[in-house]
Amino acid sequence: MKTLLSLVSLVLFFGIYSCQRPLAEEDLIFRGDWSSSKYALQIYGNGYGVCQSKKWGIGLVCEGYVTITNNRIVFTSTEEHSTLARKKFSIDQLPTTDSSGTIYMILEGDRFEKH
Repeated sequence: MKTLLSLVSLVLFFGIYSCQRPLAEEDLIFRGDWSSSKYALQIYGNGYGVCQSKKWGIGLVCEGYVTITNNRIVFTSTEEHSTLARKKFSIDQLPTTDSSGTIYMILEGDRFEKH
């Protein structure tokens, strides 16, 4: 009985915390289309996102949930056609505007500009 209760609790925990959730109010600054020399990102307010690699010309894609916590952006695949299961970025610089008016952020040392 304890094993069954533990299993049910574990399933409920992962079911609740692995679901797509809208971005928190303070994370809405990350919404939009972003690109760097290595990646293109699409982040939606409903918690959905797409990360596409520009490396090696093969376009690896991670499409599914996006979460922003603890100075990290994490894309987790939910689509069968995704070729990356998960991609994490550490946030080095929050979105800001440079002197020429371009909105950008720094993730993993790469500058991402908003389109």
